[in-house]
Amino acid sequence: MLVRQADNHFAVDNSNEKYTIIVDEGTQYQQMDGFGGSLTDASCWLLKYKLTEQKRAEVMEDLFGASGINISLLRQPIGASDFSWEAWTFDDANNNTDDWSLSNFSLWREDAYIRPMLDIAYKVNPGRIKIFASPWSPPAWMRLNKGLFGNGGYLRPECYSVYADYFVKYVKEYEAKGTPVDAVTIQNEPQYAPDAYPGMTMSIQDQIGFIRDYIGPKFKQNGITTKIICFDHNFDDRGTNFAANVLVSGAYDHCAGSAWHPYCGGVSCVHEKMTEVHNQYPAKDVWLTEAGSGTWIGDDSAQFADQMYHTIRSPRNWSKSVVFWNIALDQNSAPKLAGVDSSNSNRGFLTIRSDSTDSVTRNTSYYSMGHTSKFVDPRAYRIESNSFADDIEDVAYKNPDGSKVVVLSNRTSTQKSVKIQWSSQSFTYTVPEKAAVTFKWGS
Repeated sequence: MLVRQADNHFAVDNSNEKYTIIVDEGTQYQQMDGFGGSLTDASCWLLKYKLTEQKRAEVMEDLFGASGINISLLRQPIGASDFSWEAWTFDDANNNTDDWSLSNFSLWREDAYIRPMLDIAYKVNPGRIKIFASPWSPPAWMRLNKGLFGNGGYLRPECYSVYADYFVKYVKEYEAKGTPVDAVTIQNEPQYAPDAYPGMTMSIQDQIGFIRDYIGPKFKQNGITTKIICFDHNFDDRGTNFAANVLVSGAYDHCAGSAWHPYCGGVSCVHEKMTEVHNQYPAKDVWLTEAGSGTWIGDDSAQFADQMYHTIRSPRNWSKSVVFWNIALDQNSAPKLAGVDSSNSNRGFLTIRSDSTDSVTRNTSYYSMGHTSKFVDPRAYRIESNSFADDIEDVAYKNPDGSKVVVLSNRTSTQKSVKIQWSSQSFTYTVPEKAAVTFKWGS
């Protein structure tokens, strides 16, 4: 499990293998932003209060350090998500009174344990981490139902301008704290109105108007270079229709691209939907911003296979990132809001028990993400390689220092002999059944 194996060596290519992967660094695709997860309210609480200082330092090195899995991207909720102790935002007004000047805006809710964990992550590996940020809900007073959960609580038309100001304040205050926000999405999962946790539906027209007329111009007026990303939901036919319609609109100039999740089913729920949108708008990027995992997928073997599937197929379909969900949850898939995940099926990178101290278990997502995040650096380019769908799948990268990386997954129940060919050289490797392997060479 992420233990370095014996070195292989390139030799003159003169063998024939059914599974031959040809790596061509002369053909480059998208430049990667990073790989990682989310330091949610739940994750930070466990890291802060259920680990001793010594153990916490060890765990944070395991997550963010070069000797660990070297996480390079965090997707942070703007306010509470489903995995929080309570529902909150950064501008909760008494009795939901309107706060047009945002005089109540404050990051104080992060002070006790979220901000300290973010700061430690940044200190472990200075200069490596990017933050993407997404709101699960605007403040309740901005919504028609005066609440944070779905239930028809759309953003009030008269609050579009002040909600854009809310984003501006958030981005400026995060930058002032030394954790600049590289990108924001407008709304987490805008096609879903949850009844147990913060969430809000936003229509295509809602997002077009908000990006085109409010947040886009206000970011520009304030000299904010943080990227604005639309959609942030499932890659299926509904999703491609949503993203394409936003990108074809007057929001185009303000929008860097679209964000995606894989929580869908049916024949249209495929990574290739991201390529479909990219091909329509090649100047706009795509990002996989959340791919949670847990026992609803199956046992550990099934979860690992699913995670490798996303870390390989997403970049092969133009995604500049792969982000899983919670960095840590406890033995009950918590902390979480009442009514969330009643089957306790979610798993984080780590399980940190809440009924004891310093009890940490690495889960499959720690290892599956590590196959990429540990070896592929920010600003790496995906490069050309062939792949064998549902069999031997791979993706290849060239790092800024010139090193090459191939991440490979054997999705079958039998071991396979695979040849990696680079220019006129090659080597072969026997990949065990249902295993993943990462190769890195050069400097």
